[in-house]
Amino acid sequence: MATDFGDESGEKLFDWVLRIGQDASGQAMLASAEKLKDALRNARGEIGGKGPEDAAEQPSEWAKLSMEQFASLPEYRSIKEIIDGKLAGEGIEHAFFEDKGKEYLLFKVEDAPSVSRAFGDLEKQADIALDRALEARGKTREQIRDAQPLEERAASARESAKAMEAARGKAHEVEIAAVRSK
Repeated sequence: MATDFGDESGEKLFDWVLRIGQDASGQAMLASAEKLKDALRNARGEIGGKGPEDAAEQPSEWAKLSMEQFASLPEYRSIKEIIDGKLAGEGIEHAFFEDKGKEYLLFKVEDAPSVSRAFGDLEKQADIALDRALEARGKTREQIRDAQPLEERAASARESAKAMEAARGKAHEVEIAAVRSK
């Protein structure tokens, strides 16, 4: 079934969406998948960001990406495994680490475009996985959205707009780490 997605990470995304659906309604599956896609989209924007100003003086080999937005999603451990598997499958050297209570993804600066592409692929795979999971339950996105009262849809849209605006306005969390190879 991994061939449906092109690699194993898509199948793991499908399993993640199904687990969310087992614990909640189709509405929760849709909301969680959209939040994951938003986190991937925001991370891609942050990967393109610039590091601290002193990085220009002393070129660095590594960058770090905050995993904070992913950590707030259900089944974070599974999401982290999916990201890890996707990056490993793409041959991207990376690691997860904690610093001052926050978790980060560490990768080589030169791999930033590849990391961004991998996150873009995961974003597309999340859509495919959601559609397959909803199909397995005999539902469509439109049926789920139409079943939700208009007031709730409006509130959800306002919340999404605020989150997107906040993500655009905040400083990029990708930092050029002052780590050197020995």
